[in-house]
Parts: sequence; C-alpha cells; structure tokens
Amino acid sequence: MAANGVTEPYILAVDVGTTSLKCQVYNQKAEIVGKCSEKVQKIFPQRGYVEIEPDILWEQFTAIVKSCIEDSKLSPDQITAMGISTNRATFITWNKETGKPYHNFISWNDTRAANYCEGINGSVSLKFLRVGAKMIHTVNRGRRWEAASSFAFSTQHVILRLAWILENVPGLREDVNDGKVLFGCLDTWLVWKLTKGTIHATDLSNISATGLYDLFIGNWNNIHMSYLRIPNHILPEIRDTSDDYGCCEKDIFGAAIPIRGLIADQTAAIFGQCCFDEGDIKVSMGTGTFLSVNTHKPCVPGQGCWPLVAWRIGDDQMCTLECNDSDTCGVIDWGINMGFYKDVIETESIAKSVEDSGGVCFVPSFSGLQAPYENNTACCSFMGLTPATTPAHMVRAIMESVAFRVRQLHDVLEERSKVKLKSVLKFDGGVSNNNFILNLISRLLQKDIDRPSNLDMSLLGAAFMAGLSAGVWKTKDELKALRKTQKLITPENQHEEDQEMLEDWGRAVQRSLSWYAIGD
Repeated sequence: MAANGVTEPYILAVDVGTTSLKCQVYNQKAEIVGKCSEKVQKIFPQRGYVEIEPDILWEQFTAIVKSCIEDSKLSPDQITAMGISTNRATFITWNKETGKPYHNFISWNDTRAANYCEGINGSVSLKFLRVGAKMIHTVNRGRRWEAASSFAFSTQHVILRLAWILENVPGLREDVNDGKVLFGCLDTWLVWKLTKGTIHATDLSNISATGLYDLFIGNWNNIHMSYLRIPNHILPEIRDTSDDYGCCEKDIFGAAIPIRGLIADQTAAIFGQCCFDEGDIKVSMGTGTFLSVNTHKPCVPGQGCWPLVAWRIGDDQMCTLECNDSDTCGVIDWGINMGFYKDVIETESIAKSVEDSGGVCFVPSFSGLQAPYENNTACCSFMGLTPATTPAHMVRAIMESVAFRVRQLHDVLEERSKVKLKSVLKFDGGVSNNNFILNLISRLLQKDIDRPSNLDMSLLGAAFMAGLSAGVWKTKDELKALRKTQKLITPENQHEEDQEMLEDWGRAVQRSLSWYAIGD
C-alpha cells in the first residue's frame, strides 16, 4: 500500500528463453522486488533435433511464477498484470478438443528440416515464384515483390518446419483436414493454457518471425502458406503487443492475474532497451547473439537478415531488421564442459593471460552458420593448433570468435537496413557481462557500448508492455527514465593486427562451411 492509501501496482514478467525460464516482479519504478529462474529442460533425440516436452515446460512455467510471487512477498491478487516474453520460433500443434499435443515443441534452432529446406529452395516451382515476383517488381517497384524475388526459406522459419511436421507426424495432416488442430508458438500455447482454452491468440512481434505473416501487406502470407499446404484455420488470432489476452484461471496461481502483454524475446529486449528511434541498435548475447536495428518500416530480407514487426500498440507499429548467430552460449557452455574454465566470467582473465590466440581460430557453429552465410551444414572447428598451443590460447580464440561474429552481423545489418546506425550499441544478455568480449567488439566497430544495470531486457520489455496496457506507465518517454546504464565502454584505438586477425578467422570460417553437406 502506497503512502497515499492507493494500492501500489506490480507487474509480473516471464521470459521463456532457449536455455532458461526467468520471472521477475517490478514495482512502478521498474525496480525488481522478486525474481526466480530455472533451466529449460531440452531434449536432443538426434543430431539437429532440439525439443521441449510441453508438460514439463508447463510445470516449470507455473512453478517459477509461484516462486517469484513468493519471493516478492506479495500475494497473487496484488499483481496488477502479467507480461510474457518468449523465444519466437519454437512451436507446437495440439488437438483443440483434448488439448493433447501431437509432438513436442520444436525449438527455433532445430535443423531437422535442413534437407527439406534445401530441396524447397532449389525446386523449380519456387524458382517460378521468384521469377514471377521479379517480373511484378520490374513493373511496380514494390518492396514486397523485391523481397519475394530473392526469397529463400530457412530452417529458422516456423513455416518451413511446420510444413515438415505436417507431412511427417502420423495422423496430423488428417486431423488438420478435419479441423481438429491448433497451431501456436510458445506465447500462444501458454495463453491457451493459462486461460484454459478460451484464448487462442498471438501478437505481431511473435507471428512476424514465423514466415506465416507478410509484413508488406499486413496479413497472412497466403502465397507461401498455400505453396506449403498450411491452412489458415489452425492459426491464432493476432492482437496488439500491449493488449488484453484474458486472465489466468484463478486456480493456477491463486488469483485471476490479467495477461496484458505478449512480445517476442528479441523485440522485448529492444523495447526494454528503449530503442524507440530509427537507427537504434541493440545486441542480445544469450543462447545466441541477436542484432536488431529499428528501421521503422520493413526492409527487404537477404543474407540472413529478416524484417520483423517489433511491436504494435494501437497506431504505433515499429519494424526492425534482425540477424543472428545461434551458438553464443552454446560454445561457451561447451568450453565449461571441456574444463577450459568454470564460468563466463572466468574466461576474461584466462583470455587476457596470453597476448593473442597464438594463431588459433575458432569457428562457433554447432548449429551451422547464420547471417551472412546461411549455411546449416557448417561445422564447429579449431584451426591453427600447434604444439605450442595452450588452453588459454583456445579460450581466447573462443572469446574472439564471439566478437568477430558480432562485427560480421553488424556489418551485414548496416548494409541491408539502409538506415544510419547509431554510434552507441545497447547490449544485454548474460554474455554481456564479459568485458573482454565487449571491449574487443567496441574496438573492432569503433563504437560505444552501453550495458544496462538489468541485463534481463526481455523481461523488462515484457513488463513495460503489460504496464502500458494496464495503465501503470503512460508513455514511452516515461519508460526511458526507468532504464539505467551500468557501464559505458568507449573504444580503444584499433590495433595493427585487428584486420589480420579478422582475415585469418574468415579463412577458417570458409573451410568450415558445408562440412556436413550430403554428398560433399
């Protein structure tokens, strides 16, 4: 209870990431008053398969929300609203009558459909679609047809993996034809579960990352959906990012908590970082490294860069261009498993214990290489090992590879976006705690780096969205005052060997491409 007798509002935010589930409760000053986290339990049935069991995820989700409320010393009925952030392209299908899933969640970094993807991209029929789009573009010069004229599917597209699932899960296609099936990414399924099947909905930031939505016309991507035999009737309703998604059933948490915001994790981080202006750029370094620039309007995709809707709040719709590397946390965790270091913080002192990597190059591609290569069959590798190589050289090479990938992603994003990028990069995510990596990135790009006091920007962004919808905060200017900088890193002068290091690493990358390609 506030001093004036008015009940103080509290916003609960949940972030369902690739590696962790996190929950935080915020007061009106955006201060954390309660928190809880837990590792997401993933399974890997075979190479390229990355899944999550829905029953286990539901148990984890409800458990961390309850634990977080308990940690905040609040009662469930004191929570004003809930906001949910999720990794976007992890999806599931389920029977709308029984609620039973047809398969586990298929994670965004699952590459089981890689060969199917290559076959579709190389098919004569898709080539005809591209040629047709190019002909239309020569007449009307529209961005939509320019994008379609060079479009290629990626395994990170839900639309592609969903098409594969529909053809490979026994009985699923038949139930789709009978109208029994619902589709959803994590956000949609969670809302459906929390409201006990009364709400089947998503927001634009989530659905625009699936390939099922056409940003240029603001509607379903019926051309590709028809091509891949995906019907509209399985898809969720699209609502605003900051909107009413019903209430949690009271028996789940002990109160009917209103769900007032759904947002994709990367755009939640953009919103939490207050990147509200064109050219603002944020870098999230967690499970993967994601670079996003505010472009205001949709850009033409290419080289692994994808235009997305960041959010829609009434008439305020903002677009971004995004590219990513999938393996940031994965390679760092691998180093822990190999015994090179105990945690990401220790890597800093180890990397600094040697002057350089001793000519060792590391290619961070356990899940292939994304932008600008779009090569699903690249292999992870060390190159340049000699009898003089020490574990410290290898650790430094791993850390340098993370920075080199950010430099690559930044350059391709700048080229594709056609907007002037700001001189300050806003970083978040657990790997952003590593000063060695951030200092190297700052030096390579000759740009300032702003690291916030709260690195869980996806959570803060989800809280901001729910709080705006619930009336806790009124404007985006009000939110800017709530975001705090923990450290500002300014660039050192570039070293003479920087360009040589990048070129050597680039040669190592080239040797790793298509390692697992069939027939090569």
